[in-house]
Amino acid sequence: MFRASLDDAKNLKYIIESVSDLVDEAVLFLKRDMLSMEACDPSLVCKIELDLQSSFFTDYKATEERTIGLSMSALRKVSRRILLGDGMFMELNGGTMDFTLQSSIERQFQCMLLEAQEEVLPTIDVEYPVFIDMDVSVFKEGVRDAAIVANSVLFEVTPEEMIISAEGDTERARIRITSTNESVKEFRVKEACCSRFNLGYLVSFLHSSYISDSVHIYMGDKNMPLRIDFPVEGMRLTFYLAPMEL
Repeated sequence: MFRASLDDAKNLKYIIESVSDLVDEAVLFLKRDMLSMEACDPSLVCKIELDLQSSFFTDYKATEERTIGLSMSALRKVSRRILLGDGMFMELNGGTMDFTLQSSIERQFQCMLLEAQEEVLPTIDVEYPVFIDMDVSVFKEGVRDAAIVANSVLFEVTPEEMIISAEGDTERARIRITSTNESVKEFRVKEACCSRFNLGYLVSFLHSSYISDSVHIYMGDKNMPLRIDFPVEGMRLTFYLAPMEL
């Protein structure tokens, strides 16, 4: 048996919408103490890791551990019907995952389970020389500024600053965030780094930015993936993005 509920489902809504931009199907691990997911996009450019602890939910119960598959397209359709202040109840019911959205009325949706294709996904275990903890709104606006002029973005980090820059055929954008900026909570740089990344993926990651006031950025040299975390109590949402050629 598996069932879980949320008094306010808005954070789950943002997570589903972000992940569904990147993957078509998700394998969910229903554990006794958490719901978790690992997935890569079809081109293996990004990886997503999600752990929703039992404390993330208002109520959580899993009497046995199971692995199930769900269509992210179907989940996205349900998430789009989550309105401000809606509660959610979800329950495994034979061959479906049933969702009930609760407000002044009750709305029920069923998503058919898919055959869970458990893939051996790459394990990313690296020591990053750069860690930045900053206000998510500042980072989000910097990425959006870059996205209006190009399809890729260059991140340059020194102990003093982070430069976000992009260059198109006729436009350029450059955003400078100093280590002493009031939006920066921690700025730890063991060595200067410079890497280029696909902006389309970063914009999709940032659909989850509404769940947190902060973003954790981990970065290394041009061969290391970018790691983006959105810290929220009771959960872990991590995105990895492979670098592009400089």
